[in-house]
Amino acid sequence: MGNEIPRTVRGFAETLVRIGVVTQEEATAALAEVTRLGMDLDEEYDDTDELTFLLDYCDTGFVVPEKSVGDREDAYAGLLHRAAACSGGSVVVDDVELLEDGDGDDILHFRRNGRSMWWRVEHTTVSARYMDLGAIAEGIGDLVPGDDDPRCFYQLDEDPCDAQWLLLTPGQAAALEEYGLPMADAAANRVRNRLPTAEPETSDWYREDDRLHASEESRRRLDEWLAPMDTALERWRTAHLPDGFPFDHSRDSLSALERLVLERFDGPAAPRDEFFEGAVRYVGETALRLWPCRWTYRHSDDGSPVFTNEPVIRSNAPDAFAGECSPAYELRTLVRHRKPGGLVSSLEGVGEAVDDYRQALRARAR
Repeated sequence: MGNEIPRTVRGFAETLVRIGVVTQEEATAALAEVTRLGMDLDEEYDDTDELTFLLDYCDTGFVVPEKSVGDREDAYAGLLHRAAACSGGSVVVDDVELLEDGDGDDILHFRRNGRSMWWRVEHTTVSARYMDLGAIAEGIGDLVPGDDDPRCFYQLDEDPCDAQWLLLTPGQAAALEEYGLPMADAAANRVRNRLPTAEPETSDWYREDDRLHASEESRRRLDEWLAPMDTALERWRTAHLPDGFPFDHSRDSLSALERLVLERFDGPAAPRDEFFEGAVRYVGETALRLWPCRWTYRHSDDGSPVFTNEPVIRSNAPDAFAGECSPAYELRTLVRHRKPGGLVSSLEGVGEAVDDYRQALRARAR
């Protein structure tokens, strides 16, 4: 395709129409405006990237400016509204606030179709003209239409400054890349538009939200893990714990469990036997009683992301705050390094994440 279609303004417009990025009417109006400016529609360009200026005249996509005009909160609001507009009305953004949490860190809040979204943003300069381009690139997937709509945001090059973003199907992105445009990776579609029916901010709400976003295999494996929980723990207690073990889901019981694990396994690795599985269950169930959190499971075919394919404890807080802890990982680390005290410390991080979230809520209320 790249050899057949000329790398001209007219050829680029025809490509955009053919793959459905813009309508014929939008392309015609854009070409008329470019002609009015005295540009040659049939001039060949060596660098296809130079043709992307036409998108500005088609009123499609949006640009992340290197520097903003006005104050920072207004700049973020304008950016979010432009990104939402790409959906054609299926994504609505409102209630944009740039807040400072109790530690003096900035955090951005907005509502997407009624759901509160939070982005952690860093501003290394006191100038109000600079936004966090990294946070924008990482979070822009929150603005895709979601559900079964295949469109994702694609950045036209890898430079975050004055970056052009388009909402495209994978097929449209492939066609533009074949035409010669440098396409960065897509911002993943991780959005489900349904909201949980449980009472907000309860464990039931977060568990229901997990299921809305999880894959079928992740849900199945989590159910398999949770279903026998009480029976498995009682069997573990009877078969493997010594008399006098404080089976009360307290912090002290976690310290006692660490000592027991170190006595049982001399390292460097802990086998995944019945005792180890029971210990994983006990650590997680203790966390549920001490901090606002829940069990989660993320299945991955290749297992490359951190904490996939094993049960994980995750704090009851939005993703921008949420801390997570893998009991299996913590126990393996204990056996490998033989330094007790890590269980409570790691699980406390799950609770601290909820504290951070509550600080942000208080900042919104001020």
